Amino acid sequence: MVVTNTLHETSIVIRRDGLTTVFVKFAAGKLACQRLTETQFREQWQETSYPLNETLRRFLEHAETHGATQEAIKGLQKLQARDTSVIANLF
Repeated sequence: MVVTNTLHETSIVIRRDGLTTVFVKFAAGKLACQRLTETQFREQWQETSYPLNETLRRFLEHAETHGATQEAIKGLQKLQARDTSVIANLF
């Protein structure tokens, strides 16, 4: 899921378990995961209509150039693999 906040920052949610949301916020420099409780997350972030596959591509390109934590890279890659398999199954 691609989300934005009131500061127009963009993030990709890589994990939600109903209690905690883990997301990667697009920022200058190294990408890293952030965590919020589900309540805090819903108060601060709103889902957008940005295409997930294009946003993932940009995040991964940024991570390749500027670096990212292992958790962020693995989460983004896992999400990309899942998204790719879902699209492939449609055709």
